[in-house]
Amino acid sequence: MRVRKLAPYKHYLCGLLTASLLFSMIPILSSSAYAAALPTEISASTSSQQLTDQKLTSAAELLEYEAQMAFMAALHAWPALDKLWPGTQYQSRLMLLTNGEQTYEITTSGYKLVEPSNPGLPLGVYFDNQFKVLDWNGKQAVAIFVDKDKPLQDRFEPHTNTPISFTITTHEMFHFYDQPSWPIVQDPNKSYSRSSIYPTEVKPRIQRAMLFQALYQAYTDPEATPMHLGHAAYWYQQYKQDNPTEYENSLYFDTVEGIASYIDKMSVMYSAFEGSASAQQVRDYFTKQYQDINMSGFITFDQESYQIGSWLAFLLDALNKDWKGLVPEGHTPIEQLLEGVTPIPQQADDKITAEREATIAKFNADLAITLDPLKKALDDPNIPLLLIPLDIKRGAFGTTGFITLKGYEPGYVIMNMSTQFTTSAGKLELKERSMLMMPTYIETIEGDYFITPLQSDEYVTTDGTLTFDKNGLKGTVYVKPFKYNGREAYMVAP
Repeated sequence: MRVRKLAPYKHYLCGLLTASLLFSMIPILSSSAYAAALPTEISASTSSQQLTDQKLTSAAELLEYEAQMAFMAALHAWPALDKLWPGTQYQSRLMLLTNGEQTYEITTSGYKLVEPSNPGLPLGVYFDNQFKVLDWNGKQAVAIFVDKDKPLQDRFEPHTNTPISFTITTHEMFHFYDQPSWPIVQDPNKSYSRSSIYPTEVKPRIQRAMLFQALYQAYTDPEATPMHLGHAAYWYQQYKQDNPTEYENSLYFDTVEGIASYIDKMSVMYSAFEGSASAQQVRDYFTKQYQDINMSGFITFDQESYQIGSWLAFLLDALNKDWKGLVPEGHTPIEQLLEGVTPIPQQADDKITAEREATIAKFNADLAITLDPLKKALDDPNIPLLLIPLDIKRGAFGTTGFITLKGYEPGYVIMNMSTQFTTSAGKLELKERSMLMMPTYIETIEGDYFITPLQSDEYVTTDGTLTFDKNGLKGTVYVKPFKYNGREAYMVAP
């Protein structure tokens, strides 16, 4: 039985996930220490002191300042990205920044308020960092929501004046407008999942952490690059050999998410340098930004992809490889980087091993709090299920990860899912509620649902409707009584 391929960045518009993955893995330094570590040419423009000097209190003031800074970032970064990656058209795209009350249109030419009477409003985004890809007056666009009460400092990259909303927008534009034609995305014979098996195993996480360390050292220690690349080839070989299924998935996400992460990180760098930087300035910038390797995000292979994939790209650039034009032809970055490199065996770093063991143990313990009760309820035939068909109109959603629950393969759990469904009965809001997703099969119609068990105190039944107002479910929907694998269930009606 073959699962129909669902390209993750096309079908799962995970605003919150993107934000958490892009920024949770960046080592945090104090703003003063960071400014002191950077080259003098950019320390002034990247100091976060400018943010603390702003006396902004109202939602309108905060949004206008963020729009202004997003425009400045677009002005410098987007033309540079068009030169960096063949075929991109960032200069002709636009960003829509909204807090639900006001919306700004942002291009490389300027920023302006959108008239409230504009027929394109509302944009259908509702929670912080949720985004939506759309056509806006004939232009490729991404709309992104920022909570109107979000503090100023929380709206910006840790050490620059680049809005996080701009970075996410740039990242997602690359996914939707520049990557769909790539062979790794288009291959009809392959299906990819970003779901990790629970409980998570520590060995592949150590292998991937060691791979990243070797890539990092190859970039930051140019004189010893050949040795570090040999170590990278060794860990890549070990990981591929020991984890064949996960390897295939990671190759996809290292390429798709990794290069998009490279693009968004380069956009922040170009914003800091006001559009132009030498190869040495780029190397110095990223070397100092990541001067302390932080592997806290090396918990699941898809989270690792943002870091590993972007550093593969940095290295290929630093080595003057003519690699970008080969990616759309099917040649992945890691294959291009390590082609012809002889693996050099290396012992796993004791510190990395200890950190990964402790982190994964805690991760599994934290997951158990949610997953063990969920599995127990899914296993209990006396507990009814709520089934939400995948074709119910839905906004983008946020999640903290995708986990494969043993016994429910090839489905997977979307951890702490937040989204909003629109039905004829009204809105159904999900807020940080973990849901089992059963994918569509080609040979059978079984599946096709977001599924959650329903405890008796979580809903009220009235004349063919269910009403929710607790435990991450809120709203009223029409439902159809349904037998799912022989047990009582309610299917949400459109």
